[in-house]
Amino acid sequence: PAQTISYANTIIEGNSKTGIFVTLFYGIIDKETKVFRYVNAGHNPPIVYRSITKEFFTLPLTGMAVGVMSDASYEQDKITLQSGDIIILYTDGVTEAINETDEMYDERRLKEYIQSHAEMEPRMLVETIINEVNTFAGEQPQFDDITLIAIKVE
Repeated sequence: PAQTISYANTIIEGNSKTGIFVTLFYGIIDKETKVFRYVNAGHNPPIVYRSITKEFFTLPLTGMAVGVMSDASYEQDKITLQSGDIIILYTDGVTEAINETDEMYDERRLKEYIQSHAEMEPRMLVETIINEVNTFAGEQPQFDDITLIAIKVE
C-alpha cells in the first residue's frame, strides 16, 4: 500500500495545476492471516469494532493527503483482525451531518449504532446507518457527501 500511494501521489501532484488533493484510505486484507496492511492519507480514521471485546479503535493517519507535495512520504501500518471484527470506512458527511438543532451526528452516535447492530451483514449495516443519519438530519440539507463501507471479518 505505501508504494502504491506514493506512486499515485507523484502522478496526482504532477498533474494538478489547481492545487487539487485527495484524502484516501487504501488497504489490503490477507484472508488467510487476517493481517490488514493499510495507508491512511489524510482521510477520516476508519473505525474497527472488535466484537469479541466490544471495543473500538481507529486506524490513524499514516501520511498527508495525496497531491499536496510531490515528495510526501506514506507509511504503511498493519493490524491483525479477528473473526467478527467490523471495519467502517466513512466520509465526514456521516459524522458531521447536522440536525435541526445544529447537533452533529458525531462519531459517538456512529459507534453506538455499530455496536447495537453488529450482528447485521455489512450491506444491511451500511444501509441502516445511512438511513439513521438521514433520519437524524431530518429536514436539514446534506452539506457533504456521505460515503460508507463496512467490512466484516469472517
